[in-house]
Amino acid sequence: MSTNRYESLRNVCKGRTDWKIKVRVIREWRGRSVTGEVFKNYNMLLLDAKNCRMQAFVPAFLNDKMQKMFTIGKIYAVTNFQVKDLTSEDKWRSVNMDRQILFTNQTKAREILENEVFIQKNMFDFFELQELAKLAEQNLYLADVVGVVIKRDRIRDVKSRNGKDQLQVRMKITDGKTKINVIFWDTLAEEFQNAIDTQNLEYPLILIVSSGKVGKWKEEIDISNFSPTFFYINYPHHSVLHLRKMAQQGKFANENFIPQTKKVVQMFTVNEIRNLSEEYIDEEVICQVTIKDVQEIPKWYYSVCTSCYKQSAMVDGNDFCSKCNRIIPYPDKRFGICVLASDNTGSLEIVMMDRPIRTILAKRVYQLEEEYNKQYPTILKTLQGGDYTMKLMISKENIENKEELFLATDIFRGFKFEEPSVHEETLIKATEQSMGEQSGSTYQLDNMSELKY
Repeated sequence: MSTNRYESLRNVCKGRTDWKIKVRVIREWRGRSVTGEVFKNYNMLLLDAKNCRMQAFVPAFLNDKMQKMFTIGKIYAVTNFQVKDLTSEDKWRSVNMDRQILFTNQTKAREILENEVFIQKNMFDFFELQELAKLAEQNLYLADVVGVVIKRDRIRDVKSRNGKDQLQVRMKITDGKTKINVIFWDTLAEEFQNAIDTQNLEYPLILIVSSGKVGKWKEEIDISNFSPTFFYINYPHHSVLHLRKMAQQGKFANENFIPQTKKVVQMFTVNEIRNLSEEYIDEEVICQVTIKDVQEIPKWYYSVCTSCYKQSAMVDGNDFCSKCNRIIPYPDKRFGICVLASDNTGSLEIVMMDRPIRTILAKRVYQLEEEYNKQYPTILKTLQGGDYTMKLMISKENIENKEELFLATDIFRGFKFEEPSVHEETLIKATEQSMGEQSGSTYQLDNMSELKY
């Protein structure tokens, strides 16, 4: 029976659909398929005035409607929804709650002004770092942690044990008593590195990881990202202020908070790059060039096995993986094009792989295939005539064999570019489930020679 009473999230349960709650939307997230495709359904994390958090699920058919109805950070009076009891099969829960909300076509929401009800901007359920070993033995709950960053790597390309190309940022944090490893992967790694590079941050960095996945590798505890994971750097929270005060008082005297400056990636002209010495093998360099031509060939991408992520080959009309010894009916696809780029000292042939092209176009191969009906995507030609700052990985072949094809590892529009100050930090180990091996300069297309002009 419907009433005018608004319930706490802790009191809502299955059996009714006429619930009324007042909540703040803290954040939202979407899952991804094994090929990286983002799901249309998504989840939200809600917080009420009694500091209770609960996850809400939005089915795919309500995606557009709910996106217009809710904005992250705002407060709403929400009515008419279902509640589902979670079971032991519902793994990696974002919060310690045995239920979740299911929004339906009957769900309604009305925005509430901040002065009408007091709901915190955010809320965390922190675990002591020394207690995370217990969580590493289970797969039901994710965890919130906070700590001072004492070691940190820049983002890097790595290969996982199954050969999958991934992006990774590694760190170590401490609360003054215990140290744990933090590993961010792929999109979250990119978001974290972007925050480090673009924000004016106070050091030492104090990091909150919310809904992180706790694991264990060689007796060391780490926390990595899962779909609901979110990070906050120097967030205005009393736990952060407490750790900052401890650091200022020398309570972490045995820790090195002063980062050592990494060797700055040097900028060279095209002619200088052609004549680099052996000390630059497996090193990145920067050049500022104008793309004069984008090679237009039918194969502007390459296919990879969905099991081992090695490049597949066409055999009798089918994509075949020689490592797995099987046909791949629906291979993943990665960008791979060659461009001719120049400055006033000469020209270079540059291979642009998946990451640089995705950075510039903000699209994946399958999206361009759909947009251009599997024809050559003319959007690639829009790169011509543009000025770009590129990072190139210098290979042994470039130096010793004078290989004229160079590999771009990153790209930025325009010539106004300053390499951000970074920190040379020690590496830390990942969990067995997420362990990756550094790929270094091992980018390689089996048919790279076909890309040459």
